[in-house]
Amino acid sequence: MSKNISKLLFFLGIGVFIISYMLPVDLFENFTNLRPTGLTSLFICRIIGLIGLIFAIKEKSVLFGILNFLLIIIFPLAMLINSLI
Repeated sequence: MSKNISKLLFFLGIGVFIISYMLPVDLFENFTNLRPTGLTSLFICRIIGLIGLIFAIKEKSVLFGILNFLLIIIFPLAMLINSLI
């Protein structure tokens, strides 16, 4: 089980980001000016990615270490992809 924690955290982070992309834009309008994708990519995905990166280093998994690092920097990546499209 301990070999799969970084893998599970990566897929959890990607799943949370995809679900937040499908949510309505004005869902959290009463609480914050952030959209759901901004909220998840700035806070939730970074925390999940950091924990996944720590477990990937512990498990010596290079692939999921890189993928969890990309989960940490998902906000600039999403901004770059959005500006290219």
